[in-house]
Amino acid sequence: MKKILSVLMVVLNIFLVSCQENKPLNNTAEVKEEKVESQNAKKITLSNMSDEDSIKEVKAILKTYLEEKNVDKFLKGVEDYNEVIEKNGLSARFEEKEQPEYDVEKIAKLWSAKKGEFIGTNCRLNSFILLKNNIEIKKGNIDDSLLFLDNSAIKTGNLFDEKETEQFKILFSKIKTENTKDINVHAKKMEEHFSNIKFDENARMISVVLHDNLDGDGLFVGHVGVLVKNKDEYLFIEKLSFEEPFQAIKFKSKEECYNYLFLKYKHYHDETTAKPFIMDNEKFVKLDLYNKE
Repeated sequence: MKKILSVLMVVLNIFLVSCQENKPLNNTAEVKEEKVESQNAKKITLSNMSDEDSIKEVKAILKTYLEEKNVDKFLKGVEDYNEVIEKNGLSARFEEKEQPEYDVEKIAKLWSAKKGEFIGTNCRLNSFILLKNNIEIKKGNIDDSLLFLDNSAIKTGNLFDEKETEQFKILFSKIKTENTKDINVHAKKMEEHFSNIKFDENARMISVVLHDNLDGDGLFVGHVGVLVKNKDEYLFIEKLSFEEPFQAIKFKSKEECYNYLFLKYKHYHDETTAKPFIMDNEKFVKLDLYNKE
């Protein structure tokens, strides 16, 4: 019994750091390394969409590519979250800055005091809200063992109907893979999984895929967001975690977005698992950073 409880706690810990608090899976030395890197991190042009002007700007861009009702539902969630946490640490207008460190403890207290059992939404839930009518998902196997918090939010928040919930689980299912640290092997597995899904070329799903080997080797989308083109730049939309805020980030190229995500989540593995890697819709993104970091 003790062994079973121990394994469950480890699984829970890994899931909580994916699309949850931004903590690596590695040891203290690597935590210190990440803090040093964050201090020297490249600045990004970011907004938390916490004022009327930024909401209008993001809304206009997203509605170019996504269904209006889905954009409205997403932005309603943004505004509700921002009001509940009293806009703690949020940026209204787009401004160039380093990735903020949010007061997660304070945010969590404000949220739970007003929302009770509803834990809110994360990256996967919001990406699906935006993309659900822009992608076609065929029937497929479901392993939602790592989606227990997502499932709780869907049920408590009444986020999706039965069909949408099934599609969500198919899209973000844990995928079986091989016992290797070679991300090329894992990427092929994810490409096979996503080959059953017809993605939108204009509103792209950008995923950070993590390798888990606690209950057999598997892959899952640890973080995800939506990338759209706007004139000569790109807009990336993400919700960092259940607790942490929504972010809208402007990039000059898709490659800037890929690099941002990999560098942010590169420590989300241990000595027995493969590094995280990036998927753009159904395609594996090859980055020089995989071999440098």
